[in-house]
Amino acid sequence: MKNKSSYIKNKKRQVVFFDLDGTLHKQDMFGNFIFYLLCHHPFNILLIVLLIPVIILGMLIKGYTARWPMSVLLWSITFGYSKKHLNQCEDQFVIWFRKRIKFFPIVQQRLNEYLTRDDVDVWVITGSPQSIVEKVYFDSFFLPRIKLLASQIKLSYGGLILTMRCLGHEKVSQLSAKIGTPLQLYSGYSDSKKDDSLLYFCENRWRVTSKGQLRKIK
Repeated sequence: MKNKSSYIKNKKRQVVFFDLDGTLHKQDMFGNFIFYLLCHHPFNILLIVLLIPVIILGMLIKGYTARWPMSVLLWSITFGYSKKHLNQCEDQFVIWFRKRIKFFPIVQQRLNEYLTRDDVDVWVITGSPQSIVEKVYFDSFFLPRIKLLASQIKLSYGGLILTMRCLGHEKVSQLSAKIGTPLQLYSGYSDSKKDDSLLYFCENRWRVTSKGQLRKIK
């Protein structure tokens, strides 16, 4: 991976970012993972219900993109299960999700066009956990060729927690830490207004519609 100085010295290189969920494919991968865990851990419902007021209050105060409310929800769903069991759940979810995933071919074609160029660095930046993204897309044409920034989860205090939620302004912070500031991106692609803070730094901004079409925005 290139360090910050290489980006500064080589100003001819263009940086492009793509969101993942709702952009390269239709579904919300992390949302589906949460739903899948809920269905497979019914005995955790009481704990979840007890913590729901804390989770909702946290989102109201910190916002939907905040890390810790979602981390509390994830922990409450997975508390009490072994690492082996949770790894199995993740693998089973990947199989389940891959059977249902709906790709957006127009957006993926645009991604491929950038990857054929030698003067472009492509970043896929997503709020979904990195381990799941890499398993779902292990055989994709682009995964070995892009730079991935994704949320991070780990086992702690008896359940899974989010150590970093790569959503909203956190995407700006994470990318800035990788390539330096000020951010100067050539193009950005996302379906969500939550990515507007990152799109702000893009010369060309593209919104992906719910049907996978591209619409240029100012």
